[in-house]
Order: sequence, then structure tokens, then C-alpha cells
Amino acid sequence: MGVVMISKCCWSEDTSERDKQLFFILSNLYQTHPALLHRLLNPDFPVLINPHLSVEERCFGLSSGEKLLMRVGLDIWNSSGGIHFDELYRTLDPFSFQKMLTALLYLRSPGQAVLF
Repeated sequence: MGVVMISKCCWSEDTSERDKQLFFILSNLYQTHPALLHRLLNPDFPVLINPHLSVEERCFGLSSGEKLLMRVGLDIWNSSGGIHFDELYRTLDPFSFQKMLTALLYLRSPGQAVLF
């Protein structure tokens, strides 16, 4: 599977490199859950959709694993997901857990992260 890439043609020229990087990381994290990316970020440029929503409102109707991935995405984007470390290894399936670890490694050292 490749990285989910969303159209970037509408990004404004003042979109920061950091926001582009975070969008790329989240695109990879949500590779098998593209609806989560669309629920979290605008597909045309990297901004939160409905930034006023609480975590609970944003996660309404999702499975426990999807809720956790959404919270991981919020923590990556703006530190608002409130993740507890034990939730990650207890809730996520092995593939999603690996994707989450890869996203964190990419945040720390982009050159060392192998995206799959």
C-alpha cells in the first residue's frame, strides 16, 4: 500500500512546512482509514475541520480503535487528543500501532522513518 495523498493544489502559499509535514504524517497514519483523515483535516489544505468540536464530538460514532487513532491524530496536530500511553498498545491492532509508531518516528527524525 502506498501513502494516501490528498490534493495539495489548493494549499495557500503561506501554508507552513510544518503543517505540510504533519498532513503528510497523518495521511500515512490514516492510510487504511482515509475517512478519519477527512474527518480531521480539510482535504485541500492542512487545517482542522470544525476546530471548535470537542474530542468526544469529533469521535462520535467511531469504533474504539478509530477513536484512539483520531485522538493520536489530534495529539500529533495540536496536542489536544489526550492520549495515554497504555491505550496505544492495549487498543490498537498491530498494523495501526506500527503506523502510529512510524508517525512518531517521522516527527522526531524524518530521515529515519520508513513509511509503509
